[in-house]
Amino acid sequence: MWRGYEIDFFLFLYVTHPHEGYGKMLQIPTRVLLKRRNFAMSNGDLFHVYCDESRQTKHRYMMFGGIIVLRTNLLRVQTALQNWRDENKIHAELKWTKVSKGKLEEYKRLVDVFFSVADEKIIAFKSVVFDTSQIDYKKHFGGDKELGFYTFMYEFLQQKFGKYAVSDEHKLLVFLDERSSSYSLSELKSTLNEGIRKHYGRKVDVVRNIEPISSHKSDILQLADVLMGAVGYHYNDCHQQSNASAAKKELADYIAGKLSLGELAQETLQGKEDFEIWQYHK
Repeated sequence: MWRGYEIDFFLFLYVTHPHEGYGKMLQIPTRVLLKRRNFAMSNGDLFHVYCDESRQTKHRYMMFGGIIVLRTNLLRVQTALQNWRDENKIHAELKWTKVSKGKLEEYKRLVDVFFSVADEKIIAFKSVVFDTSQIDYKKHFGGDKELGFYTFMYEFLQQKFGKYAVSDEHKLLVFLDERSSSYSLSELKSTLNEGIRKHYGRKVDVVRNIEPISSHKSDILQLADVLMGAVGYHYNDCHQQSNASAAKKELADYIAGKLSLGELAQETLQGKEDFEIWQYHK
């Protein structure tokens, strides 16, 4: 897929008179259409999706967050994150809960790395916000919160990542933060494939697999945790509490500034693909 935008520039030509032997410079205003690559751009692409969740039982809003990257660009993203680690001498697991005054500038530079690669259209962050005060687990899930959790994960994956499979040749490989559960990821995969077929008109299963992954083994999943944590911090008004962390407040504000938002407790505009905040409404 391609999107374009127009720019104006001047074309300068030196024109020689055929008989008199002199020349002059002509300035010709010109408009051209430059083509810009969208995220999904060719048949046969495989997308890696890394999803994390924040089950903030003491807060009203629950968050899911995920990052999608083309497999062909995976090394580019991983290298950028490793370079950030080496330059900032940080090799421990990255978490929103670890954001502190002593590491604030380093985490700001991590945010810069994300937006830098996002500008190249090779990575995107998606988040969904669930208002737990509006969820009746007993009515909708028979009191089974695990069933509710995987239902919400299905909605998130189907609506925010399923659309990247723009043809039957595009595939998704999903990694979920490892957690203990009696529910089968293979069942989630089957349900998700069925939903993508129905919603996007696919004729084949585009989700290749859904696999658990330990967060400490994936820098991309850790990055998702940091970005998701910032969204949750604003949505749950943590920044307005008397004991609010000044470092977390500043980092959340820094991310909001990158998006030209006053705060992150709002849905982003439709079409904002590189960093999307979506509040779930049923």
